Amino acid sequence: MKIISKKQLGQHWLSDEAVLKKIVQSATIQPDDLVIEIGPGTGNLTFFLGQTNARILALEKDFSLIERLNNRLKRFKNIKIIHTDARFFNYDFISLQKTADWKLVANLPYSITSFFLRQILTLENPPQKMILMLQKEVAQKIKAPAGDSRRSIFTLFCLLAGKSRILFEVPKELFSPPPKVDSAVIEIIPQKWSEKKQALLKFAKLGFASKRKKLANNLSGALHLPRDSVYNVFIAEGIDGGIRAEDLTLKEWRKLYEKFQ
Repeated sequence: MKIISKKQLGQHWLSDEAVLKKIVQSATIQPDDLVIEIGPGTGNLTFFLGQTNARILALEKDFSLIERLNNRLKRFKNIKIIHTDARFFNYDFISLQKTADWKLVANLPYSITSFFLRQILTLENPPQKMILMLQKEVAQKIKAPAGDSRRSIFTLFCLLAGKSRILFEVPKELFSPPPKVDSAVIEIIPQKWSEKKQALLKFAKLGFASKRKKLANNLSGALHLPRDSVYNVFIAEGIDGGIRAEDLTLKEWRKLYEKFQ
């Protein structure tokens, strides 16, 4: 029976075997790993994940796909299909498992990407590695360098939360139904979140409040400080007073944060 994708769930299924295998290889999965897959859909990627002999937990929100997944993957004793919304799944249970290390593989719909990454990357026990298929423009936003107009507070969060790199692109024609844009597979190696990182991010949000304004003006207004005082700090730290928030490197953000505490 033909499965009809649900637009509201952002369902676009990848069936290209070469790309599916490449995603699994990118995760460097070992037989004793615990792997969580988000959105198995029709089970195309889950099938190859199962062949690694690792313990696979596949979280699927769409109840209409659960029976199909169980039937297709019943040969794999190492795969468990769970009907749940991945945004609200209790990932803390992993800390109670025999292994503290786990990996996450996901094809994330655009609508939940930001929320989901903030949730996962700030866990007490984040995954050892994340392999994510995202819209290409989202992956580029995560990796946007200082001075790039696509750089945002979300970019800064990802920089603080882990090391990331774009592995390869996936053309929209390889999906069914094809989405409007191309995708990219990105690797994130999470790094421990902390209160200090959270405080730095909160400070940086002040600078990104009005992206068209100069950073010094944003900080002056948010911190209730004279503009001259803010400019003097910039000059002392060797930072151009006329830059905008997206122009700063993470190192420069840290300098300003320390100075304005």
